[in-house]
Amino acid sequence: MQTIRLKLKEEITSGIAKIPVEVDSLTPDKLFGKNEAEIKAVKVWWGNKEENTGDLFDVSVEGEAASADEVKIVMEGDLSRVKHIGDGMKAGEIEALGDVDMHCGAMMQGGRVTVKGNADCWAGREMRGGELIIEGDAGDNLCAMYRGEMTGMTGGKVTVGGDAGECVGQYMAGGEILIKGNAGILTGLNMKGGKITIEGDAIMPGADMTGGEITVKGKVRDMMPSFKFVETATIEGEEYKKYLGDLAMMEKRAKGVLYVK
Repeated sequence: MQTIRLKLKEEITSGIAKIPVEVDSLTPDKLFGKNEAEIKAVKVWWGNKEENTGDLFDVSVEGEAASADEVKIVMEGDLSRVKHIGDGMKAGEIEALGDVDMHCGAMMQGGRVTVKGNADCWAGREMRGGELIIEGDAGDNLCAMYRGEMTGMTGGKVTVGGDAGECVGQYMAGGEILIKGNAGILTGLNMKGGKITIEGDAIMPGADMTGGEITVKGKVRDMMPSFKFVETATIEGEEYKKYLGDLAMMEKRAKGVLYVK
């Protein structure tokens, strides 16, 4: 097992305006086989300029790896303006020790990313595989598609320990999302497949969905009127009302399932 530690230097975030750092080039599959000097030379974006990783991060490498699956990256320091952590990663593990900025785990195909804090918007965007764990809250558009795209998350698993913002899983077509807290308005908007479980409350879930499954274990505020009650179902020993919808998308296309306590 190899551990690569990347600690963001204090002077990078000490100014009044914190310039974002984009680290999609720092994933286990891209750093596998590189020594410390080579990792320090990998280019990352700092604002509108490309910089060497070693100019922004203190870098250390421990152990060896036979494949990218055996590479673990630990990111430390003030990560609140560090974007694209784990973006596109295919293998290995990333652990972010603190709050992170936008696009964490976007386009993931494999491996695991753990955020020991909150994640800003677009976490898990268009995710294809792997696992994303956010121990705190998640911002808006969790596992959704980006502007101009027509498909969001298609595979993998995402767990949020706290609350999530609006439009969770918009245009989601596969994969699984678990939110242990509350979800903002319009979870599952335009959803086509996959599964979302909300252990807390939700507001208007399932709007315009044509497939997939949403389970709300808390309260639903402003239930969409275009869902049809089907039956009472038992999930994990608890009774839920099962609805089909969204009938606003016409009955032939309304194949979404919504379970409400």
